Amino acid sequence: MELRLINEGELADYSKALTRGFGRHFDSEIFEAYRATIASSRALAAFDDGQTVGTVLSYPLQMYVPGGMLPTTLLDSVTVQPTHRRQGILTRMVDWLMNDFHDRGEILSCLGASESVIYGRFGYGPASLQVDFTLERPYANFSHFPEVNGRLRFVEKPEARELFPLITERACSERPGYLRGSDKLWDVYIADPEPSRDGAGALFMVVYEDDGKPDGYVTYRIRETTVIVHELMPVTRQAHAALWRFCFGVDLMPTTYAPKRPVDEPLPWMLADPRRLRQSVRDDLWLRLVDVREALGRRTYAAEGRLVIEVVDSFCPWNEGRYQLDGGPAGADCKPTTSEPDLLLSAADLAAGYLGAISFTNLCIAGRAEERKQGSLELADAMFRPSQAPWWPNEF
Repeated sequence: MELRLINEGELADYSKALTRGFGRHFDSEIFEAYRATIASSRALAAFDDGQTVGTVLSYPLQMYVPGGMLPTTLLDSVTVQPTHRRQGILTRMVDWLMNDFHDRGEILSCLGASESVIYGRFGYGPASLQVDFTLERPYANFSHFPEVNGRLRFVEKPEARELFPLITERACSERPGYLRGSDKLWDVYIADPEPSRDGAGALFMVVYEDDGKPDGYVTYRIRETTVIVHELMPVTRQAHAALWRFCFGVDLMPTTYAPKRPVDEPLPWMLADPRRLRQSVRDDLWLRLVDVREALGRRTYAAEGRLVIEVVDSFCPWNEGRYQLDGGPAGADCKPTTSEPDLLLSAADLAAGYLGAISFTNLCIAGRAEERKQGSLELADAMFRPSQAPWWPNEF
């Protein structure tokens, strides 16, 4: 078995294996739509006798964590051919990637897990949650609504490509879990190729402007009689209200479905009858601390404190050990120590609590963390508490 990054001439064969891994047949037109994006990634392949039997795309990006942006590699298109299951190929590919990321100085790695039972053994933990909303039009009445003076208008792809990244940056630049998309990833999102539509129609794109300034946008699809809100990205509360009202008012569409919203989304508190808003919460972004010391030391914390954290990490042995974390709103310092630990937990569970989506107290109650010094869980929860709920707003 050979593992290596592919070259430009191997893209087509690689894409055939990738699509086959997801149970689809290769389509040359679809391949051309995604070619530039795949080529912009670091595409790892596992070869068996010259045949591609495993794939992983990795995109070097930047993620916002409290205090600033950190180098973060997004994994995508993780497949193993049906003929080569249960042979350890996925484990070997992830091991290769972790060592590669560590050598490159990339601090975090993340992914969206199609199956939640897979990635915990590699040190990934569910670090953000999402809520999916469904609302029938007769109940889309607001009891609280700000004065809105702006206007909405449809935009075509070239203008959307120019405006949407700028709006997203303004809306999410201090939201834990926000990944700053690359130009190639934005190109594909705006191009909206057929496989992205999941049987629904092409994206409609609407921007909200106030006094000529673009302060938000929404993209949505239509499937039969349902509006599917793909992204709703407001900068201001006026934009937030105007975009939701627009989505609920699309003619001939009795149902609005809005998946992948942040769990602190204010919409329920705006509705006259919030009980009619059906909500479903699940895990979203899975995070891996490739370098625990750097990940802990290069962010800020909501409260001042000192913790000694013992990390168990057999998959990335350079992380295993005890770390003294001194942190607060102004910054942090993290260094190895031999002191007795305040908390003991795995790398995956540390990742789950890293952005603040899951409290260390809950991890302890669930049997996933151990408090060695009384009061340490309370301190950890106070230090890692985010000002906004972690959210992965885009699929990149």
